[in-house]
Amino acid sequence: MVQRFTVEVPQSAKKEDKFVSLVGEFGRWQFLIFSTISLVKFSSGTVQMAILFLTPNLVFWCEKFANNSRIVQNNTCYKDCVKYSYDTSPFEETIVSEWDLVCERRWLASFTQMLLQFGILIGSIIFGFFSDRYGRKVTFLIAIAAMILIGFGIPFAPGYTTFTVLRFLLGVATAGTMVVSFVIIMESIGNKYREVVGCLFQIPFIIGHISVPLFAYYFRRWNSYTLALAVPPLIYLGYFFLLSESPRWLVSVGKVEEATRIVKKAALINNLPTAKIEDTLKKLAEEITSSEVQKPNYSDLFRKPLLVQSVSCCAIWLVTGVTFFGFNQYISQSSPDPFVSVAAAGAIQIPSNLISIWLIRKLGRKVTTTMFSALGGLCIITLGCVPDIFWLTLTLGTLGVSCTAIIAATIYIYTSELYPTVVRNMALGACSTSMRVGSMLAPFVSNLSVTAPWLPTLVFGVAPLCSALVCLLLPETKGKTLLNSLREVNNGR
Repeated sequence: MVQRFTVEVPQSAKKEDKFVSLVGEFGRWQFLIFSTISLVKFSSGTVQMAILFLTPNLVFWCEKFANNSRIVQNNTCYKDCVKYSYDTSPFEETIVSEWDLVCERRWLASFTQMLLQFGILIGSIIFGFFSDRYGRKVTFLIAIAAMILIGFGIPFAPGYTTFTVLRFLLGVATAGTMVVSFVIIMESIGNKYREVVGCLFQIPFIIGHISVPLFAYYFRRWNSYTLALAVPPLIYLGYFFLLSESPRWLVSVGKVEEATRIVKKAALINNLPTAKIEDTLKKLAEEITSSEVQKPNYSDLFRKPLLVQSVSCCAIWLVTGVTFFGFNQYISQSSPDPFVSVAAAGAIQIPSNLISIWLIRKLGRKVTTTMFSALGGLCIITLGCVPDIFWLTLTLGTLGVSCTAIIAATIYIYTSELYPTVVRNMALGACSTSMRVGSMLAPFVSNLSVTAPWLPTLVFGVAPLCSALVCLLLPETKGKTLLNSLREVNNGR
């Protein structure tokens, strides 16, 4: 069954995307959806990268011992020390100095980021399932409301435990906005423009990444910093008044009348005829519903004919999570100026994403993912072997980040095209879950540099090389029509 799915279908034999024939490949309607929904990725960037300025490396020393005073050394732990002091420069207060996250409590600094990513993992599963079962719109709005409320609660956390629990819940809500927003956009775009839109969709995330050091520069206490980061998401309240349901999803669950109203409006906005819309959607709904005996669930992703695709995609996303988040953190910790290093690591991803548009369209999804996984891995491994020469390490580090950014942009598009509409959101949820497992491990891998300076670059380099090999198991999806049902997968579409 899997082999039939991987067979290339001649262009002349490809089935017409009936939905695209009604609303067009990309017009004013699609542009409005893309330009508004993609804004939510800004907060995805700030939420996940905020940790870089919440738990920076600080100089600390023992100020008070239990028994007697003695000469102390900086960054040295003592069993009988009862109070540590900190040089928080260039910050005023961080969660490290606020709750003494040093020595035997040092692992708690990485643990709070791990729980955030674990929250995104759980949220990807929950919101991915609810989105496919109950609709994109209601699921997305619930995630938005939760993200805003929790964001304003974090600055007032009275202790580490409350702070970490709220960060976990923020991760759950953020996952809902990430997974559902991408699917809403991809289900409105024709295959001719999916590469471009899929890559540009990541730009607000990068802008959020770049903005984090600006917030940290002007708000140097952890509570004022997190409060400032909670303000921009207020603009997302506009979704409650502007957002409409995905017509592809409505058709897939048989709600043709509601889908017809939305598609007619879209056709009018794009200056297209509306005469045969309802009849076309009814036929499409009949094709989908007649092919699905029961509502699919996550277990369908790991049964034939999707087993190989699902295992491979999850592995690639896991490696991307480890490399993207861990290597960015590793680079930021290696610079004496975290504001500049974090902004630079974010800024380099913009041209990488723009280049990935050309790469995906010309080379395809499979070749791009395989090639840049291998190239990025080699650059990172080399970084751990070369002398500590500024221009050389800067070049290799920049290339490593660029390759990771290209892969991150590509796999969103690639994965969404590998799965039919009825399980697409669950597939992205499962893959996003794998990425979160990787991102949960990332801060611990990055912190290995304290005991073994060579180990982080080895892990961050070997992992993408393995990912490149796994990608060879997947079919190419360039130029293919989006699948709608599991039957189409079974039939080799």
